[in-house]
Amino acid sequence: MIKDYGKLSFYEIYPITFKDGNGDGDGDIQGIIEKLDYVKSLGFSGIWFNPFYKSPFRDGGYDVSDPFHIDERFGGDEMVAKLVEACHQRELAVFFDLIPGHLSWDAPWFLRSAASQRNEDSDMFIWTKNPWEWSPNTAGNLVRGLFPRYGSFYVNFFVHQPALNYGFNRIDYPWQMDYRRPECAKARHFIAQIMIHWLKQGVDGFRVDMADSLVKNDDEKDATIWVWQQVREEVEKECGPFHMVSEWATPRRSLKATFDSDFVLDHDDNFSHAFWRQGTNPDNTREEGQAPLFVKFDQKLWDFAREEMLSEIRDAEKFPGRWLSVISGNHDTYRIADAIKGDALKLAYLTIFTLPGVPFVFAGDECEQTTLRGYPSKDGGYQRTGTRLHMRWDDSTLSFGFSSRNESECYLPSNPETRTVAACEKDPDSLLNFIRTLNALRLSDPDLTTHEGFELFDAPLSYRRGKTVVACNLKDEDLVLDLGEGETLLTVGGVKVENGRAVVPHHAGLVYRQK
Repeated sequence: MIKDYGKLSFYEIYPITFKDGNGDGDGDIQGIIEKLDYVKSLGFSGIWFNPFYKSPFRDGGYDVSDPFHIDERFGGDEMVAKLVEACHQRELAVFFDLIPGHLSWDAPWFLRSAASQRNEDSDMFIWTKNPWEWSPNTAGNLVRGLFPRYGSFYVNFFVHQPALNYGFNRIDYPWQMDYRRPECAKARHFIAQIMIHWLKQGVDGFRVDMADSLVKNDDEKDATIWVWQQVREEVEKECGPFHMVSEWATPRRSLKATFDSDFVLDHDDNFSHAFWRQGTNPDNTREEGQAPLFVKFDQKLWDFAREEMLSEIRDAEKFPGRWLSVISGNHDTYRIADAIKGDALKLAYLTIFTLPGVPFVFAGDECEQTTLRGYPSKDGGYQRTGTRLHMRWDDSTLSFGFSSRNESECYLPSNPETRTVAACEKDPDSLLNFIRTLNALRLSDPDLTTHEGFELFDAPLSYRRGKTVVACNLKDEDLVLDLGEGETLLTVGGVKVENGRAVVPHHAGLVYRQK
């Protein structure tokens, strides 16, 4: 299906709040199928689906009890086959979420591992040999007293998510297995079999959750890189080439681990955080009083972001055919429109689509959806719950086209501050229509989908991609660029271009193709 991964752009769908197709108040696969033409109309060429596997849903579906089957709340296995077919009919690549680090403690594989008698799955998860022993530097990850097995199990994130046993790189205690031991191959093979199963159902690839979390005590991630290389080899022997994007945010490691692209995540030490979310997290006291660079320019913050961005881009350039993936956000982050508005928000998306890489946009971001702060936690969402509210499609129902039910009967409400998709589509100046333009521009300009030719200018934030120049003025004073002969491909704000000389005001931008 995928001919050139570097030319793709992806739309992320959180299934339970995207579209309700059967009228029960929960988003489902039937609802997704009904809106595929819309996704295609935005110009996206792929979709990343958050998990819809069988799950008790204590962590929004990331607590998987059976990764080989689709939960009936979403429509089951029969509906997911229809989804894959419907996507491919529209030439949309399909990425499923892969959760390799853990399963739910309700999963049959873990329940067998937790049994008092040894069996074929005893070593598939990490266990100590004695429930009473104290292991100081792992105590926060060990749970005891809930299952018959004589020992404590190691969790990967929440307490109900036991870690699969890929082993340890550094051995601190006798119960820890070296990652090269034969017992640790079972987890590698298990994950490979999940991937093989879905690839044979027509899935094109995977977004991989917590991709760097497999081998424990692995500070430099050398062992985890080796594990992914082994998994890739096993899967490709069975299925041929496929694609993966990693939740890792360290391209020098993730791309070596054979991932096709690596997310630029919302971490404090990533350039994207400085650009779009600096100071917007109320729990981060270190950033109180600060603002994103796309809201207020700060030279010290820019100097940091500039070097970090260049480092990530240069690291990715060392792996031809592999990429960064700059994201607008996802189901785990506050929405990008919380702090950035108007033309500055359009500039943010201009960079997402024109920096080197494969861009991802979270459903609802195209309508400038914001986070409903302080909303009560739902299914392990905590502060993330306010990011995951349902889409507002139109005014056709009391739940704004999401469901035939009233909003109070739906899984989550919508954000009343967000415009409907229908309203955004009618507005030629909307962000939604701007994203359509960006997708078309990216596909029409080969310089924007190559590794070569990236040059960062001194003016924040402007750069060259081959013969294409992207200029976004983050400073208060006008930015003046002598571009020479060429063609203006796109502008934001009151940009003036005369005789190859561009004057770019504050929070304005342009894309210019030089001859």
